Amino acid sequence: MRRIFPILGLLASMSACPALARASSYADTLSQCLIHATTPADQKVVLRWAFATMALDPDVASMARVTTEQRALINQQAGSLLTSLLVQSCSRPVQQALMFEGTQGVETAFEAWGRWAIAGLVSEPHVARGMGALLQYIDIGKLMSLMPLQGLPPASGGAH
Repeated sequence: MRRIFPILGLLASMSACPALARASSYADTLSQCLIHATTPADQKVVLRWAFATMALDPDVASMARVTTEQRALINQQAGSLLTSLLVQSCSRPVQQALMFEGTQGVETAFEAWGRWAIAGLVSEPHVARGMGALLQYIDIGKLMSLMPLQGLPPASGGAH
């Protein structure tokens, strides 16, 4: 059962790989600056903002209650954090990314930073237990059928 966590982690991280592969040195420098300048308290602000923003999606809105006042406060805190990171902590990498890569470099850096900021969520014990509850509904036998036997090529029954 514990072997499924690395597999799920690998699958989740695979979606991030194309953006990281395209990241240039300026976007990478900026994302590293953002990561190093973000404190654990800042990371909680990002998590709260992400949650409150995702709660606006009609498919999940009924599952979360974020008041207008809470949303305004969360947006204010996140806005202050981003302003501080961009203008104070990482101004030089921001300027370089904009100069040499335009807004795409900054967007790429923020995508990497956002993934990093939210990744800490899965290590929180309550969240980890909640994610573990999913395992009872995964057919491990079917997943194992996707792995080729040692020395044999994979079966050719997949999509072309």
